[in-house]
Amino acid sequence: MTRIKCQVLSVNALMMKQMKPRSEDGPEETGDVTIGSVNAGFVGNEEKPVEEIQSTCSTVGDGDAHEKVSFEHLLDISAVDGRWIFYMFLMCSFSGFNSPFQVLSYQFLGATPDHWCQVEELYASNWTDEQVLSLAIPSEFTTGKYDPCHVYDLNYTAAVALGYKTSLTRRASLSLPKDPGETTTISPCSHGRRFNLTQYSLTVVTEWDLVCERRALYSTTFAAVSVGKLIGYFYSGALLDFFGRRPVVLFCVTSCILSGLLCPLAPSIEVYIVFRVIISMTGVGAYLGCFILMMEISPLKRRSQVGALFTLPWALGYMVTPGIAYCIRNWRLLQAALTLPSLWTLIYFKYLPESPRWFILHRRFEEAYSVLKWGAEVNGNTIRAKDEMIRYMEKIQKNVMACDDQEEKRAEGNVFSRAALSLREIGALYIIPETRKHILVMLFCWFSVSMVYFGIALNATNLSTDPYLFIFLGGVLNSPPTCRSGGQLQLSAGGEPSGLYLVGSVCILLITTLLLVGTNGVTWPTVALAHAGKFMVTAAFHLAFVYTAELFPTKYRPLAVSQSSVCARIGSIFSPYINDILGTVAVWAPSALFGGISLIAAILATNLPETRDQDLPETSIFYKKKSAETKRTEGITYP
Repeated sequence: MTRIKCQVLSVNALMMKQMKPRSEDGPEETGDVTIGSVNAGFVGNEEKPVEEIQSTCSTVGDGDAHEKVSFEHLLDISAVDGRWIFYMFLMCSFSGFNSPFQVLSYQFLGATPDHWCQVEELYASNWTDEQVLSLAIPSEFTTGKYDPCHVYDLNYTAAVALGYKTSLTRRASLSLPKDPGETTTISPCSHGRRFNLTQYSLTVVTEWDLVCERRALYSTTFAAVSVGKLIGYFYSGALLDFFGRRPVVLFCVTSCILSGLLCPLAPSIEVYIVFRVIISMTGVGAYLGCFILMMEISPLKRRSQVGALFTLPWALGYMVTPGIAYCIRNWRLLQAALTLPSLWTLIYFKYLPESPRWFILHRRFEEAYSVLKWGAEVNGNTIRAKDEMIRYMEKIQKNVMACDDQEEKRAEGNVFSRAALSLREIGALYIIPETRKHILVMLFCWFSVSMVYFGIALNATNLSTDPYLFIFLGGVLNSPPTCRSGGQLQLSAGGEPSGLYLVGSVCILLITTLLLVGTNGVTWPTVALAHAGKFMVTAAFHLAFVYTAELFPTKYRPLAVSQSSVCARIGSIFSPYINDILGTVAVWAPSALFGGISLIAAILATNLPETRDQDLPETSIFYKKKSAETKRTEGITYP
């Protein structure tokens, strides 16, 4: 237990240097991890801020009084910066390239072609689809669309005897007798569905009849991905700290590949959903492990660049996914094809190193030296003498252990008292008046932005547009440069993300208007508005990491970001159900809901304080001081 606490403390303390006020470069965000937010801040429950702990634990004795020691300095004297860092970045960031294949393929694996009730008597007599539709399937009077989930209650055996033309003119006489008072002339499909297979040869929807009353199961295939990510974020951190980065990444990539290749063999929808959870869960472990490893081996001057570019493979995978799906219309072959690129990660078994930081904190100095020596040799440099390097590593480990001793003293007590203390600290954000309002608003903002992001990204069916082009354009707008431009736009106006929410909600509500009014078959206005709204929501998603980290005191910063991330995952679980179930009731309803939720988030976010060009809060007293300063300066006009 001591080692786990020591590791978490050291990694956070060493990376705290990345957290700067927004007036400088600001933290970089990557996927679900933010440099300078999750990794910066208070670790454990120590009463001192990280900066104070750093200054306390960064000097050593034994004749070297006041000598500064840090892992960043160790990287500098090891000469690992250069080609080695570039090669490691290419290898580690590839884990993000595979992720969209499993997340965004849900709309292609479960593509839903036109369908109607199966009428066995008519098809057994070789009636065509057009004949069955015109006689047996109800249609809407205004749109002329056939009802996919109901069939007329007719005597189809008699219809076969009469023939198609006669049955069509005498349909009323074919009606089955009803119970007294019953007027319904249609009923749900009782013999399954008939699908139009001209566009897709086989999907999970057509194989397991995931339409009508079983539609929720289709939505669950995407919700399973969000559940897997939620579980992955819970367990990955502890495993990465206890076992190391390399073993966990190797286990996760192996499990992800095996699950991805076994998934096409699923005999039932329930087994398929389980595989989807495992694929997503292990994918998170691989991604986080690679990201943390890359942050830990990158010199300080490279860390911002690495953090900013680490999401680039995700955007590339986002754009490639519809291309693969366009070429393969059988879901079993498509699932296998989407898994095959992951085989490239098997090179991790040979080339992926363990984090030198992790080695040092577990007193495995020889192995840490070997990794640093390898990096220097790849760059064509010569590392310092082995004995000198190991002595320096011992000093780093000694400092971290000193900090860990402070943490251990605070954690003394019986199991019940420590459990009660942990619960109290988890709920501290809701107990402290200065942070309660902020955390409740941020939880809703994270919940809404995640739900709207995935809801818009996978809403091509309700928008009646080409899903392949729609998702490809979404990948273009999801690239780091475009996301950062949206975030910078909001930063220039102010720190809190209310402006992005507001513009995004307006775009999405305009989509609702167009769907209600109708566009006479012209889809580009709805597609343009959808991507404009998604662009704003994406920028708000990235900005939320930065703003949350800057909003809360150092002691509660990691807690605020982690709880907000959980709410974001819960929001993404709701997205497919809104699109697939509510969208069947009215195609404009999902956009109306997403726009309304975004508008509420924009209104709530206006109550949040400005953090631009402000010092990071260290304690909750910060808010009281800022409030007092605001009252004192009320009515004063500044030049």
